[in-house]
Parts: sequence; C-alpha cells; structure tokens
Amino acid sequence: MPAKLFIWIYALFAAVSAIAELTALKIDIDGICQIRQVVFVVILTWTLFRWKNGFEGLIYKRLDEKAENGVDKALYTAVWRLASMVIMLFAGLLILDALGVSLTAFVALGSVGTIAVTYSSTDVIRNFFGGMVMQVNRHFAVGDWIMSPNKNFEGTVESIGWYMTRIRTFERRPLFVPNSLLLDAIIENPGQMYNRRIKVTIGIRYEDVKSMDVITKDVEAMLRAHPDIAQDQTLMVHFLAFGPSSIDFNVYSFTKTTNWKEYRGIQQDVFLKIVEIIHSHGADIAFPTQTLHLQQDRG
Repeated sequence: MPAKLFIWIYALFAAVSAIAELTALKIDIDGICQIRQVVFVVILTWTLFRWKNGFEGLIYKRLDEKAENGVDKALYTAVWRLASMVIMLFAGLLILDALGVSLTAFVALGSVGTIAVTYSSTDVIRNFFGGMVMQVNRHFAVGDWIMSPNKNFEGTVESIGWYMTRIRTFERRPLFVPNSLLLDAIIENPGQMYNRRIKVTIGIRYEDVKSMDVITKDVEAMLRAHPDIAQDQTLMVHFLAFGPSSIDFNVYSFTKTTNWKEYRGIQQDVFLKIVEIIHSHGADIAFPTQTLHLQQDRG
C-alpha cells in the first residue's frame, strides 16, 4: 500500500512539474519539491511503522508459542516503544530539513528547551528512566507477586509502563506506582522463590516433658518421609524453650512447591500430623494457664 501510494503521488508531482515547464503557469517549483520531500518522508515513516508492527506481531506470536514469561514480553514491549520513538524523531528531523529549517538552530533551541524542561519535569524524567532500568534489570515480571517493606505496597504486577507500574493488591484494587519510587524501593519477589518455608513453634504441657524427645523425633521422621517436603533444604525439629505455660519445640522445613495455595494445603497436612503425633504419646498442646497460690490467714 505505501509503495503504490508513493508511485501515484510521485507521478502526480512529476506531471505538475512537467505542465509548469511546458506552459506559462506560474508554479513554485521549489515549493512543490519541498512538499514532495515531506510526502516521501511521511510515506517512508508509514512503511517503517508497518514493518515494525509486522515484525512485532511475529515476535509476540513466537513468544506465545514458546510460552515465554512476562519479563521477556515486557522487555520486547520496551524495545518496540523505543523503536517507535526513534522512527518519529528521525521522521521529524527529515521533515524539518525538507522544509529548510536549520537543524543547528533547532538543536540549539532544543538544548535551551531541554534545560527548562529538565527543571520542570524532573519526576517525569526519573519515572521514564526508572522504567528503562526495570526493563533491563528485570527484577520482576508481569504476573509476579511483589512486596516492598520500606514503601508499604504489595500485590501482583499487571503492567510495567514507561512512567508507572500497575499493581493489583490482594484487595483487588489497582495500585499505580511511579517508576521513580520503585528505584528507591526494596523489592521482595516471592515469585522467584525456590521453596516455601514452614516455620512454627508448638507448646506442649509441662507434665508432658518426658515425651518431648520422642515427639520431636517422630515429627522429624514424619517430615523426612513427607512427599511434599524438600529434603535438600534445611529441616529441623528441636526443643526450643521453656515458655510461661508450655515447653516449646520448633519445626523448620521447606515445601517443594512455591504455589501459595498448594503450600497452604501442605502446611495444614503437616500441622494435623503433628497434632496426631503429640496425642499418640499421651501428650497435649498447652494453652495459657495461671496457677494461683492462696495463703490462708492462720490468725
């Protein structure tokens, strides 16, 4: 389509120029040449954008076929946006040159404008470059669950833009975070975990102290045999402390899965098995109690 349009427009301009030379019509040939150059630049820009869009669609199609993750797609999106900006800048400079505008003066004017804009839009520039830094460093991807302990936000990343990142909180509310804020934020990305941790302290009654050793050994044996507990990670079950109303032991292990829902089910199964082990030894889980000693008045 752009090629056909270029041929027709070029032929039209050639015809107008030929008529002007063969007749006495006063036509500004230089003006026609400028218009022709501008039209050429517009058609060239149009062609480049068509090629870019076609190549972009092909890349995304291959990414979908290979089931690539959101980080790669976000990075490719950033590349396409940058390519669009370069094409538009290139086209603008060519049009200015075709119209006879001095690029030297334009660059000088642009330098002064850049200084003014820099002072008035520092946050915009920081957000823009923050988006570029995130696309390159790839600390998190679209679909990742992230949290920031120092900026107090948590949720699932829905999109990573040039100016801000959209996060969906667990209350299903959209949270729009400027990219400059993310540059200064401590980001924790649970989505990149290898395992999930089970860490719990359980207290049994003081009267069951003789069963503590066998209970901890049986709980550890249960975890060693559990099909969903990672055996290549730290696994500990030990008598931990003397509490105010219980003697406490600590369970520390990791699940194989990182899926939150699956993890919760495995943790529940482990907890119920621990309760069964405690009861099987005639012991019970302690609850807060107080012992009151009443002194009788002998008088």
